[in-house]
Amino acid sequence: MKKILYMAIAAMTVMLASCSKDEIMLYENEPGVYFNSYSTTYNFIENAINIDYGADTINIPVLITGQAADRDRVLNMQVNTGDTLLTAEDGMYEILGGTVPANSYSGAIQVKVNYSKALDDSVYVARFKLVSNEDFPVIDLNQRVFSLSITNKFTQPANWGRLRSSFGNYSNSWYKFILQTTGLSSIPYWSYQGSADKNNPDPKRWTMTYVQMRAYAALVKEALTKYNNSHPGNPLKHEDGDYKGQAVTMP
Repeated sequence: MKKILYMAIAAMTVMLASCSKDEIMLYENEPGVYFNSYSTTYNFIENAINIDYGADTINIPVLITGQAADRDRVLNMQVNTGDTLLTAEDGMYEILGGTVPANSYSGAIQVKVNYSKALDDSVYVARFKLVSNEDFPVIDLNQRVFSLSITNKFTQPANWGRLRSSFGNYSNSWYKFILQTTGLSSIPYWSYQGSADKNNPDPKRWTMTYVQMRAYAALVKEALTKYNNSHPGNPLKHEDGDYKGQAVTMP
């Protein structure tokens, strides 16, 4: 009796394992798409020339499930209407569409952002969701909604998480000091190889290499030391944000 029971349990185990494998294979082979991140910020302050143009275009990166195809595939996205976090007005942005290139496992959806005077003192948030189509029927994966913040006021840049290890904690006053010191309108660093990195979600936007970014960090650190030496007992401090009143430090 025990022998029969053991055999039955073993058979069920094999059957369940087989089903699990089938489910995994089905998931891995199903053409699906999902956002490669949760959010980004576009700031016209960092792209002042585009205020004169009145607009700019950014890429929202996506990844796919399933196999790469030997042709370009279409991506569909729409506004997540009814979302309580949606504050951006229709005229502030326009979804231009996107593709996953042939033989690729990633792609991007282009969104045009339009300058408006309302952005000068506020941050507006657009919320997007992916829409299934013949190329990508599966969209109910992780990271279903993407936030795009649009502004023309000083605010923490979208890539500060990648800059923190070189520039330290963020505040608007510290960021202004950094930009004034470098003479740049932004620090467009995303990864070591800059635009040449094949995983860069927006090579036209994130152009700076690690070597370039570190060179600017060294320049800023020298300027910070010079400021502190000329203000003994009164080092440069964060004037706003979570670290207001604390001395600015760099790693």
